[in-house]
Amino acid sequence: MAVLEQTFREQAAGQVKQVAPLRFMNRGMRLVVGGLEAQDKNGLRVSVTGGGALALLFEISSGKLLSLMGYPFSELRISATVGLAIERFTDAKAKTVAMIGSGRLALPILEPACALRSIERVLVYSRSAVNREGFARKAGIALKTSVVAVDSPQAAIERADFVLVSTNSPAAALHGQWLRPGLSVFGIGRPNEFDDEVYLKANLVSIPSKTHELNYYDTKLDQPLIRLSQQGQLSWDGVTEFCDIVSGKVAVPDLPRSVIIFRDSQGGYGDLTLAAYAYEEAKRRGLGQQISTE
Repeated sequence: MAVLEQTFREQAAGQVKQVAPLRFMNRGMRLVVGGLEAQDKNGLRVSVTGGGALALLFEISSGKLLSLMGYPFSELRISATVGLAIERFTDAKAKTVAMIGSGRLALPILEPACALRSIERVLVYSRSAVNREGFARKAGIALKTSVVAVDSPQAAIERADFVLVSTNSPAAALHGQWLRPGLSVFGIGRPNEFDDEVYLKANLVSIPSKTHELNYYDTKLDQPLIRLSQQGQLSWDGVTEFCDIVSGKVAVPDLPRSVIIFRDSQGGYGDLTLAAYAYEEAKRRGLGQQISTE
């Protein structure tokens, strides 16, 4: 979290290069690129669905290739980013969290919630009863707290202090009519994971990168946040990049009276941040192998 927090501060100072990720749909290949000017590093991460991921790191000033490394940090980046948002957008006394979704990334975003807040109960809902009950058992053991499967998203949300959402649902998994003042929502799924009313009801909408949000790879997918801004129902200028929250440029609204929406925006420079950290740590510890590119 500390590593990513510093990068968000650099982003707020205009020292981060943001490039929209590229995805080759027919091969399941995804390429993300970013530049960390304050750290004199840029690079890329490439991954293939069902396979591994690699990161290449370059020195900006010289163009020198610094490192070629395996990249197993995607879930860590998501966890840390959501953790930074939870730290700023939830009450320190929060005890109950709603988890909408029970897939691969549900546990990685519950972990920072339980690490940062004294969570006593997790209420989990997903469309499959078998999946949500199985997840509740697994997560209860991993998190050492009470995780209970419920039979509707409303049953989870109405008793929650904040809401986490991670689904691959083809339709909106979260509806604005379920939200009340005092709830913060953190989503990491597709752009259509929230319905229109979620955004229209919000006092603050925050995303890590407007560049990434505007250039989501699946152009056939409905993107309510972008569509609402294009229709004039929502001000795009009013959507806050998370770096401006971290740096203090934009104040957080009064939590008990506000609905706050945070949505992660695909990685990119965040992935390069963790690759750069891993590179520096490997050098410090004398790990890795020197190779020649000549």
